[in-house]
Amino acid sequence: MKKLLVAVLVVVMSAVAAFGAEWPSGTVNVVLPYGAGGDTDTYCRQLFQRVAKITGQTFVVINQQGGSGIVAAMDVMNKPNNGYTLLFNHTGAALVQEATGMVDFSYTRDFENCCTVAIDETYSLVAISPEGEYKQYSKGWKTLADMLDYAKKNPGKVRYSTVFGSTTEYVGTMLERQAGVEFDNINVGTSGGERMAAMLGGQVDILAANYMQVKDYIEKGDLVCLGVMSKARVPGIDYPTFTELGYDKVVTAKKYEVKFPKGTDKAIVEKLAAICRQIVLEDPSYSEVLKVYYAQPLYRDAEQMNREDPEEVKELEAGLAAE
Repeated sequence: MKKLLVAVLVVVMSAVAAFGAEWPSGTVNVVLPYGAGGDTDTYCRQLFQRVAKITGQTFVVINQQGGSGIVAAMDVMNKPNNGYTLLFNHTGAALVQEATGMVDFSYTRDFENCCTVAIDETYSLVAISPEGEYKQYSKGWKTLADMLDYAKKNPGKVRYSTVFGSTTEYVGTMLERQAGVEFDNINVGTSGGERMAAMLGGQVDILAANYMQVKDYIEKGDLVCLGVMSKARVPGIDYPTFTELGYDKVVTAKKYEVKFPKGTDKAIVEKLAAICRQIVLEDPSYSEVLKVYYAQPLYRDAEQMNREDPEEVKELEAGLAAE
């Protein structure tokens, strides 16, 4: 009987391995919760162009916006777990939503984690420059201290571009608490384009975004960088961090992750993880793409994600409940 059970197990394991080896045998849909042209979209397309080349199959990136990523996440959760639909998102929005109870599912438990492929620590706070093309909308601020001084004297008057349930809400809340100010949190849209248009149109006073999204405006003199939300200086970005400026709680990092629907065959998950690991750690052209955006390669396997992401959710919960 024991020999029979062993034989059955060997057959099952062989079948699983064979199934994984055959994947992908057709088009794979990669669901992306954000619009085209942003950092997440760029990293996703660059990654899966390389995955497609290695596998010889087509990976179609589908931009599915809505609910700060929730719509796309729920769509992928409800897809068959056959390996032909996956989610590419980042921890910035997902883990904040989980920490705040904004979603009734778990990004850390209700998906089959595959791998992490990049990290961006360039989130920056900007304001309209008093000397640029849009100076009619400027409050005259040139530094973080200028803005916070105004905010303390005028509670609720600084209009902050917030995407509720995302990184922007979290860092904005932490800055309000640590600096002792109150912003007027306004959701002017979830895409980078919508938020920037609102900023340049005078609808909001301050905006937090990846540095690459605001870089050209800063260099042109239309925006001023009030600070970068990282623990240490990011190579190539010559602006002070919030930690340097005395606000060590206003720190965030976006880790870009690949996930499958829960229950996807382990052999498939591990096969894609191995391919992504090769790209992230061994393909210099991929690293160069990230470098353009001031991001960095970061590879984490499913085991690391399963351990570290829930820990980060607990840290976010503690941070939000601390004051």
